Order: sequence, then C-alpha cells, then structure tokens
Amino acid sequence: MATVGEVLLMWGFLERAMRERLALRQANAKPRAKSSTLIQWRKAEEQAKGGGDLGLIQLFAEIEKVAMIRNYLAHGLSSASADPRSNQEAAVVCVMPDGRSRRLTWTEMQVAKDHLHTVTNRVRDLAL
Repeated sequence: MATVGEVLLMWGFLERAMRERLALRQANAKPRAKSSTLIQWRKAEEQAKGGGDLGLIQLFAEIEKVAMIRNYLAHGLSSASADPRSNQEAAVVCVMPDGRSRRLTWTEMQVAKDHLHTVTNRVRDLAL
C-alpha cells in the first residue's frame, strides 16, 4: 500500500510541474476547471509553439501512459493482496470504468513511480 501512495504522490509532483508550466504559458488566462491540467497544458503548448513539436508530443504520450495507472489507483482501487507465503507478487486490483478489473503488481507500480519521476524532471527541464 505504501507503493500505491508513492505513485499517487509522484503523480502530484508531476501535476504540480505541469501547472507551473501552464502558468508560464497562460499568465493571464483563467484556468478551465472542466479539463485536466494535462489537457490545458497541451493546448497552451500547442498555441505557443504552433503544434508539431515531436519532443512534446512524445512527452504527452508518456504522461498519458502513466496517467492510466494513476487513474486506476485513484478512481478504481478495490482490493490489495500481499502474502509472503505465496508465490504471487503483492498487487492491487482496480475496477476500470467499464467494469473490468485490472491487477497491478508491486513491480508495475514501481516502474510507474520511476517513470513519473523521469517525466516530471523532463517537464521541469523544458525550455520555453
């Protein structure tokens, strides 16, 4: 469960970096509460750079990939299991919006956590 918390905390760090980047792009614009920070930031970057920046396109895709895991944990967490006597790795089960279950292992969450750290640093290091 600590790893679940770490993933969610790392997502918070990424979201803060995206909001900071968005604020630089939209100094006078009012935030749109109905859309996610990622969507708002993507639109602001596309307007500022005219779209087509392959590095940003790739970065947005990487963020969306890890956002799926964050969303499973934040919105669908339904159970957890960790039995040191069993052969199975510790895991959580999340229920997706369509009702299907998705099992996330400790290793998958560790990879997501590491990926979140990497993309957060990439967002912070972007040049204007």
